[in-house]
Amino acid sequence: MMRNTVIGVGVLLLLVGGTSFAHGQKEAERYIPLGQSPGLSGKHTVIGEIKAVDAGSRTVSVAAPSGTRTATVTDRTRIWLDRSRLNRTTLKGGFDDLRAGSTVEVKYEDTERKQVAEWIKVEVIEPAR
Repeated sequence: MMRNTVIGVGVLLLLVGGTSFAHGQKEAERYIPLGQSPGLSGKHTVIGEIKAVDAGSRTVSVAAPSGTRTATVTDRTRIWLDRSRLNRTTLKGGFDDLRAGSTVEVKYEDTERKQVAEWIKVEVIEPAR
């Protein structure tokens, strides 16, 4: 009986431990500067310049080295203002913070289909006036 309990606890720890990094990164993602997310940036994200924002369809078009991608912004999409270049903390942003000319990193909900944005980091390089 004791051996089965030990094995059960070991399996549980492996399962929980295996997901803790991914869960931890998801929670801490807002604090990781644009382009520096381990295992994501450049592989599962698109980094580029916003070329167009369409408030009516709630989309943003990003010109990246791989081509222009469009992302749909939903109520679930998290938008962060990355102020790391100003040595300041990241702030929560909104759709109005998506402006043409801004550098952004977009993580899609489905990395294969690349339609709906899970999160968008907007690089802030000048202090707010």
